[in-house]
Amino acid sequence: MVITLRQLEYFETVAEHGTVTAAAQHLFMSQSAVSNAIADLERQLGVKLFVRHARGLSLTREGQAVLGRSRHLLREAADLEANAAKLRDDMSGPLNIGCYSTIAPLLIPRIVADFAERYPDVRVRFEEGSRSELLQGMTLGAHDVIVLYDYRFKDDLSEIGHSTQLGSIPPYALLPPGHRLAGRGVVALADLAADPFILFGLEPADQYFLSLFASEGLSPDVRHRTGNYEVLRGLVARGVGYSLLTQRTRQTTSYEGIAYSAAELDGEYAPLGVVAVIPSRHRMTRKLDAFVTSARAVFDEAPAYDRG
Repeated sequence: MVITLRQLEYFETVAEHGTVTAAAQHLFMSQSAVSNAIADLERQLGVKLFVRHARGLSLTREGQAVLGRSRHLLREAADLEANAAKLRDDMSGPLNIGCYSTIAPLLIPRIVADFAERYPDVRVRFEEGSRSELLQGMTLGAHDVIVLYDYRFKDDLSEIGHSTQLGSIPPYALLPPGHRLAGRGVVALADLAADPFILFGLEPADQYFLSLFASEGLSPDVRHRTGNYEVLRGLVARGVGYSLLTQRTRQTTSYEGIAYSAAELDGEYAPLGVVAVIPSRHRMTRKLDAFVTSARAVFDEAPAYDRG
């Protein structure tokens, strides 16, 4: 048996107005819809709620008892809705962010600093991880929002939440300082494919970067694979091979301080979209709206060498 709030609302309105016609007019509903709702409610409860007479309807003894409980439940539902609205507007308490590892260095420091200054009662908590780790965390309720790349070959984001575009980042090449193409500014994958390649292996970025070669009918010579982009920069700077990334730092140097060369890719490679995903079960609260606004500003204001 499933009793709905709408049935109770119709029942209370009929009790107050004394006729189905008057209640239907008050509710801006058809008489048949109101009559059917009352009949369904009587059937589900197993009691007769109204006595029908020439002048309209009057409550039975059982109907009077049900009306008292119905009014209580409707008040409780109204209070719940009001409290939920207050929670949606509340700028305090935790905000749990999950962020893809390579996006985090660009995004998280700005978000934490912005919220500390503008919304000091909000406690920002964040975790970094791979795409699968973030999606699992959201499924388990660990994150209020996750930020990750919207890979075109993945179509599972709509299954877990609502995606909001934050920005987009095109890929670029990292070359050893002594590479024959270093300093050119723009390089073609066809001119690099035969060289030793260092693949960024944090899933599913590896699929994405390999797909760039596949789109040109090329197969890179993968010598090393790493999910740590600082290790990747270090290998490139040491002359072990070239690589591809999306996120850039302001300085083209490795963790050791050794310089490498960055170059744009010659070709039509669509930028990777960066999205914020909010669980389907959640509404857009003021905290989440403030997060999206702040996150978009990070990508809108980032200069070209930050956005790749």
